[in-house]
Amino acid sequence: MPDLIRINKFLAQRGIASRRKSDELISQGRVCLNGIKLSSPGAMVDPVKDTVSVDGVKIDAGLLPEHLTYLMLNKPAGYITTLKDTHKRRTVMDLVPGVKGVFPVGRLDKDTTGLLIMTNDGRLCHRLMHPSFEMDRLYEVTIAGQVKASDISRIERGVDIGDGKASALKVLDIINDKFKTVVRVSLHEGRKRQVRKTFEALGYKIKELTRTGYAGLKLDLQTGSYRHLSEKEVSLLKKGVGIT
Repeated sequence: MPDLIRINKFLAQRGIASRRKSDELISQGRVCLNGIKLSSPGAMVDPVKDTVSVDGVKIDAGLLPEHLTYLMLNKPAGYITTLKDTHKRRTVMDLVPGVKGVFPVGRLDKDTTGLLIMTNDGRLCHRLMHPSFEMDRLYEVTIAGQVKASDISRIERGVDIGDGKASALKVLDIINDKFKTVVRVSLHEGRKRQVRKTFEALGYKIKELTRTGYAGLKLDLQTGSYRHLSEKEVSLLKKGVGIT
């Protein structure tokens, strides 16, 4: 017989959450076992054969450190941030040929370019994506024309982006040109298409949107290329989410 363990113990052993917090994740419908959403904390798991995911992120049974992979990718426009696409569109996996087992940390929409972390470290991925850690994200937004001064204050106070909640960005810099403006912003929330929707809600046409920083890392790659993160960079990511 396989060595089965309770799902909350499995999650706690992998640093996802305490057993009590794991029970809360299950009651919130955020944990799946072999693709089926769990409703009971009493589920038993075979750590070797079963697949467990939290918020859609697979939690690995426990890869050894030498088998963990951490990449930075500069995603071009036109690629979908997913492992597979049923419509046979290009995905970010096409940009890392020969690298097996990694998955993207979060998402960039098809038309957004820039920094994307990819890894097979499920524990780190889950924590980076969890809103409680408020990972810094830096973006450069290139819009047609000029930005009104009054809209800058609105952006920082918060704009309704369609879900009834105010979405606030911190404006870091503004670079004006005759026909365009580049606005550099930062945010913590990471709601879906948050930056794009904020500017569009104010009537601006976005020509280009690029993520230039994430969780303390800065983009330093040509478009479409990737590299392995250094030990220092991996340590920075882990420190930011309380992994020692």
